[in-house]
Amino acid sequence: MINSQPLATLRCVAALAASFAFGARITAATLQTVGPGTAVSSVDLAANFDALNATTVVHLESFTEGALKIFTSADSWAADFAMAATLDPFHGANGSDRTFYAISSGNNDWVTIQTTNLTVIHGVEFMYGNTWTTGNAQVPWGNPNAIAEWQTWKNGAMLSSGAVGPVPLLQMGTVLGFYDPAGFDQLLVRATIPSSGDPTLQALALDNLTVMLTNLPPLPVIYGSDFGVDPATGVASLTVYDTIPGCQYRLVYTESLAVPVWNPVTPPAPDGWTAGGGTLVFVDAGAVGRPQRFYRVEVRPL
Repeated sequence: MINSQPLATLRCVAALAASFAFGARITAATLQTVGPGTAVSSVDLAANFDALNATTVVHLESFTEGALKIFTSADSWAADFAMAATLDPFHGANGSDRTFYAISSGNNDWVTIQTTNLTVIHGVEFMYGNTWTTGNAQVPWGNPNAIAEWQTWKNGAMLSSGAVGPVPLLQMGTVLGFYDPAGFDQLLVRATIPSSGDPTLQALALDNLTVMLTNLPPLPVIYGSDFGVDPATGVASLTVYDTIPGCQYRLVYTESLAVPVWNPVTPPAPDGWTAGGGTLVFVDAGAVGRPQRFYRVEVRPL
């Protein structure tokens, strides 16, 4: 929240409920995010992988849980008995949970996430881990130097692709998310190590998978904003960076926080809402001559 007293210049961060990817950003229809609730705002399907434990070997080529199919060309992690005894691919992020999705050894395949009938998906989140070794006796599994590569597909055609890590390091237990307003029917993910002798060798682990079938855009973090008051004119302005397509934004104000009545700053529209996508600038000429105004940014799905 911002107080627009004359000559005040502030930098603000308005956290609404999400975080963006810290890996390389690309222009794509699918937005890759980091943090719970950043891609899935309403859970329609979920998988906890309770059938994949340290003693039961499961063939993952056709693995399903509920209405989700999560498959790759490998056996589950129980097939490697030496690894299964100590495996913690999330570095304790899932507590004492000893059931999760991981393969018994690396393969050259992707892990594909879809519904059993290829229903269009708008959001996916899961806890990320891997079974690469670290060489550290205290944490013998789960290497933060890995890269999580991903692709989204629809009707047999690739829509988007990207990667997260290794700069900064992709820590075990990170919640990765994928949101697409137009939807996809398959998400492919793998965890590779740049220094590996085989660049396609991967060893992904995941848990706590949630899927959103309805297009309900999650509330974004307004994490890059600049507010200022022109000292010559008294006009207040707020610049919001990296707004998300599929959402609308507006700037509202009140002149008292005791009993606040929030009013939209207009233009750009009579109700103040404007479509997201890129940088938005809100200008409040009505602030001229006012002793003070408090501002906040509101976001809603289209």
